[in-house]
Amino acid sequence: MSLSFVFLIIIFAAFCHAGWSTIVKKSENGLAMMGITSIIEIIIFLPLIFTVPFPKSSLWFFIFATTFLHGLYRYSVVKSYEYGDLSFVYPIARGGSVLVIGLISILILGVNINLIGIIGIVLICLGLFMISFLTAKKFNRSAFIIAITTASLIATYTILDGIAVRRSENAFTFIYWMLLLNGIPMLIYAFFSETGLRKKNSYNVRDGIAAGILAILGYGLVVWSMQFIEIAYVSSIREISIVLATLLSFYLLKEADSQKRVVPSIIICTGITILYFQIT
Repeated sequence: MSLSFVFLIIIFAAFCHAGWSTIVKKSENGLAMMGITSIIEIIIFLPLIFTVPFPKSSLWFFIFATTFLHGLYRYSVVKSYEYGDLSFVYPIARGGSVLVIGLISILILGVNINLIGIIGIVLICLGLFMISFLTAKKFNRSAFIIAITTASLIATYTILDGIAVRRSENAFTFIYWMLLLNGIPMLIYAFFSETGLRKKNSYNVRDGIAAGILAILGYGLVVWSMQFIEIAYVSSIREISIVLATLLSFYLLKEADSQKRVVPSIIICTGITILYFQIT
């Protein structure tokens, strides 16, 4: 498998993830969008799990753990967008997760990341944090706390998913089961909550379907890529999505101060370019 091709797949997945995040933020009912996303995942992956080997017992720990963590993550995303602009919350959540994954990979998992690779990761984190704090009119403590919580959840499930897909005899066994189940906790909550799917006039089903497809591509391809490239590199490279997300937040969500994001975006792209030459 060409690593340049895998790199391009990660970039494509990053754009999909940015689109998913923007749809959730733009919607008047982000909880319903999460619920519809989960329904789309079930419709697509329920038949697909019968095309791959049944998970071995050792894999079920990862499947159940990531289902629980993804449920918390999706809930935290909905809540974080209620408290702050996409351009403030999203970069902190993503940048924080990149930093945590990098530290865990080096200090705990013993991954051999050289100085150039570390510089690339640090530049991406720096650019992400700059986008948040340079564009914020004032420090939003509630949004910051939720964003950091979201970052911790992203880092945890990303590492677990990366380990699981590498341990699977058939990578698609884990990927299909993970994508089938990870939205169920949020679907249950969205169904029973009075502010979720039951609030019928507050969301657009077509937007939810688009969000579901983008969510599948945005994360499924990332997990697939972790077979070939170090988890810390994959999680960092996919943050090119933040450059697109900040553009979308300006043009679609009408969030101001887009000019302040130019320099941070250049820093992020520089870091990703460095990582590209590290893996190819």
